[in-house]
Amino acid sequence: MEKKFTALRIVSVIFKVLAWIVAVLTVIGFIVMLVGGAAMSSIMNRGYGGYGYGGMGALGAFGGVGIAFVILIYGALIFVSLLAAAEIILVILAIEENTRVLKPPQTGG
Repeated sequence: MEKKFTALRIVSVIFKVLAWIVAVLTVIGFIVMLVGGAAMSSIMNRGYGGYGYGGMGALGAFGGVGIAFVILIYGALIFVSLLAAAEIILVILAIEENTRVLKPPQTGG
């Protein structure tokens, strides 16, 4: 049996690829923010950032950690949304295929 709606199948694959790219970038951003936020806090607290205030130093070490977890949660939501969109497309295509298979043959007349 022929596969219909190849464009939708391609869109589903694109969504899955984008979801995994977002997941990888989220983990990288989380790690960078954890390390960078703590380092920036320590630099700002030494007074190198202009009077010891501003930037990540104003938030403190916990601010950097908090922002890192916000990045992680937001990235996870985007990842799950993209993956769900890809799976919804595949479910709809599976329903269409199963409906087409169960359709009784047309009789001429």
